[in-house]
Amino acid sequence: MRQRLGQVAVALKHRFWLVASVGIALSVAAALAAIWIFGTYSNPTGPAEVPPQAPASASEPTLVSVASAQPTPVETHEPSPFAGIAAPPAVPPPRAGLTHHGVVAGEVLWQIAEQFNLRPETILWANDIENPDLLLVGQDLLIPPADGVLYTVRPGDRLSDVAGRYGVEIQAVVSANQLEDADQIQAGADIFLPGGRPLASAVSTDASASAGGAGDEQAAAVVGPPLPLPDNIDELLGAGWLSAQHVTNLYKAADPRSSNLHQLPGGARLERLSGFSGGRIQVRDPGDGRTRQAMTGWVDAGDLDVGHAPATRQLPQAYPADTAMDIFHVFAPYRSQLDGTPFAEANCGPTAVGMALDAFGVSVPPRQLRAEALDAQHMYGNGVGTLITALAQVVEKNGLTAIDLRDDSGGLRRWSLDDIRAHVREGHPVIVQVRYRSLPGRGGAYYFGDHYVLVTGVVGDGFLYNDPIDIDGIGWDRVISGATLRVAMNASDQRYAYSAVAVTR
Repeated sequence: MRQRLGQVAVALKHRFWLVASVGIALSVAAALAAIWIFGTYSNPTGPAEVPPQAPASASEPTLVSVASAQPTPVETHEPSPFAGIAAPPAVPPPRAGLTHHGVVAGEVLWQIAEQFNLRPETILWANDIENPDLLLVGQDLLIPPADGVLYTVRPGDRLSDVAGRYGVEIQAVVSANQLEDADQIQAGADIFLPGGRPLASAVSTDASASAGGAGDEQAAAVVGPPLPLPDNIDELLGAGWLSAQHVTNLYKAADPRSSNLHQLPGGARLERLSGFSGGRIQVRDPGDGRTRQAMTGWVDAGDLDVGHAPATRQLPQAYPADTAMDIFHVFAPYRSQLDGTPFAEANCGPTAVGMALDAFGVSVPPRQLRAEALDAQHMYGNGVGTLITALAQVVEKNGLTAIDLRDDSGGLRRWSLDDIRAHVREGHPVIVQVRYRSLPGRGGAYYFGDHYVLVTGVVGDGFLYNDPIDIDGIGWDRVISGATLRVAMNASDQRYAYSAVAVTR
């Protein structure tokens, strides 16, 4: 009996410790669950509602200790306040035929072109203006219905020959001029060639005569010994657009002191310029925004053929001469923010930073730049814009220097156009905060917030810039007048008006 009681006592003892162990485990689990629930509801990490780039409802982010900083959360799919930025701006109704515009006091060519949604050179070509800075008050300007050139029909002209010579589609010419019969055009009549550009003033196969007309500096830029002329030299010299047939052509910048040799890709479309010497033709390459910057140079005539002009939206929004090598220009490989990522519509800031970094050979993936910007400002979400102060921190984090963001008092510096020019001339691309709808051609966009662009060049009174939004044409080498840029900077959120930051090593 005593032995049996001993066995019962041992069994009860083991059961007691088993029950106690289970109870302790349940208590610990309950405590952990309580801590998790308390932390979740007392410290929410949901995205802050921040208007784009210049938050109207959130003050400057306060720096917190590293220990309390939140890691970048998993991306969410909340509606984006930037939805309108991904839609093409409203297209103004097409104008039928030519119109006239009288120059008023204070108007400059760029402003007039923006008013009619044209490239400035279109107005220059239509009015035979040699100096775009010499517009007179009251001067009557002929305004074409779209980008292109006016052509006066000569006796014996056939419309198909004219269209081919200018590299435009004949059906586009028929539609633009509302022609009923393409075979019956009258000598002396003016027809509009959409997408065309003026041809060389003289077509000559005499290389020595052409070289003299091109100027000593241009002749000095021609590479190599004279080359034999191809059979279609007359057609080439009379073409507005050319196609490169081989990738082995050497391309030299117009600056004869430059040693920048360049290879053209097969099928590249080039603008025909006026120079011709030694069997080589002077052209302008609009570039691809990534590996080739726009520039003028020389190519072998034997490796060219007449091509069709690209659509206007496929060309940089700048004068042909503006992207030669003799202007102040920082080549920043182009990036579009509309890259299919969930945060694409709100990502103009990190995209502008990515282009600025690429200008110095520092390539960082868009997702990494986005994460770093959100971590720097401690505000998260796919629909959250980025602060210019956070962008400056991202620049520094990736080994470059962000300069002149703040003034001597520690506040955001108010940049002038001269400040931007000075930095670009020093080789510093400048990230500028602007109001999106104040940019050229964006007045009808259904997005009313702020935006970032990267200023890369100085062109007279104006600037070249890379725009992360490229739904309305290529995004690189766009041109903006100084007056328009000043208005766009001033129209941004007033706490960030005239804000910018330059990037250097």
